[in-house]
Amino acid sequence: QDDAPLVASRPQASDDKRRLWLGAVLTAGVALGLVAPLGWFVSQHLDLILLRPAQLSIVGSTASPADNSVSDAVWATAKMFGPFGAPGDSDPRRNVPGLPALSLWLALPFYGGLALALRWVAQPAYAIPLIGLVGLLLPGIFSEYAPHFHRILGAAAPTALLCGVGLDWLWRWRPHRTTLLRWAVIAMLLLGGVTESYNYFVRWARLPDLYYAFDVGLWQVGQFIATQPSSTPVYLTPRTADHTTLAFAWATNASSVPVTFDGRSIFPLTAQSAPADELYAVIEHEDFRTRLLLPGLFPSATVEREFTDSQGAVYARVYRRPAGTEAQRPPQQALTVTLGDGIGLLGYDVQPTVLKAGGILYLQLHWTVTAPPSADWTVFTHLLARDAGGNVTVVAGHDSRPGNGSLPTTRWQAGWRILDEYQITLPAELAPGDYELAIGVYQPS
Repeated sequence: QDDAPLVASRPQASDDKRRLWLGAVLTAGVALGLVAPLGWFVSQHLDLILLRPAQLSIVGSTASPADNSVSDAVWATAKMFGPFGAPGDSDPRRNVPGLPALSLWLALPFYGGLALALRWVAQPAYAIPLIGLVGLLLPGIFSEYAPHFHRILGAAAPTALLCGVGLDWLWRWRPHRTTLLRWAVIAMLLLGGVTESYNYFVRWARLPDLYYAFDVGLWQVGQFIATQPSSTPVYLTPRTADHTTLAFAWATNASSVPVTFDGRSIFPLTAQSAPADELYAVIEHEDFRTRLLLPGLFPSATVEREFTDSQGAVYARVYRRPAGTEAQRPPQQALTVTLGDGIGLLGYDVQPTVLKAGGILYLQLHWTVTAPPSADWTVFTHLLARDAGGNVTVVAGHDSRPGNGSLPTTRWQAGWRILDEYQITLPAELAPGDYELAIGVYQPS
């Protein structure tokens, strides 16, 4: 009789094991099916895994203020919970700069819950929040700019659980003082909620930095460009067309994507009389040069639209070049040179005309485009010295794609004239004498 229940239970145990194994296999299969597409994508784009290796604290060696040791990052992360003047994330995009992660009314129950969880860590209910907190803080600890609230956002969940542990313990502590303690718990929740609501909806919302932190100006400029008819050529400086905010702004109108360039080093324009009005959108908060260049090129250009930040300062302007107008400002030194592949040189401007050792030679090339170039050309600008025997030596120079890469030749259009500027640093030991300039294009391959 004693053996009967044991014998009878064996088939049931065996069934349970089979069900467990079946459940494990099914779970593994579902997990594999969900992960497989991501795994395949990662295997084809391994560069994404190594996208920011230099941001690891343990290998950071750029002498940047962002570089720090792991111990520094751990201490900065530990201090961020506050509340006694502990600095939080200083980036206004993620936080009121420097404000701790928790106010006094939430920090107190958090530290209490943390102490209780460490005391009863052998119990899974307390160990799991601790493990989650540490694990989800690691991305911020092993990267730059700790504490970085975006990278450790997942730690908000275990932080809230530990706050709950502290409040729960206080709610049930000392039965004969239950009413007073419960009022204390309610008071901390209310004060914490009011404090954090004020910090978020009032202090943070009023920060003028948010205009720039959240690309409000870029969004406004992008939306304006998206409303332009496809017949109106639009140029944008100095941001690129693939910038996320801009690309999203004109996603509904694919024909509105402008010609982008960095006006601080290059400027494209229609060489002859403009057949239609042209718009130049200049983010003057970043591009200081185009605003000064435009009046000399297009004296009749007008300001079509002005964008200001939350404090009234000009963020960007849109200039309109009227149809039928011709560009002014011919090159100081005129040339008529055909290089090939649709590229020619109209001339150049050079400052200063008398060089100084250790100084900078400012060179602006006036390119002309008769046909869209078929290759991605690199421009070389070399300062040459020639001795009595006719031997030539390169004493200084600068090689780069046009506009520091912001407007490669593969994007040049027929009928353009392009002002392309280079700064050549002269050697400190530059000897007196006459020097020559060599200008051309080549393909690195």
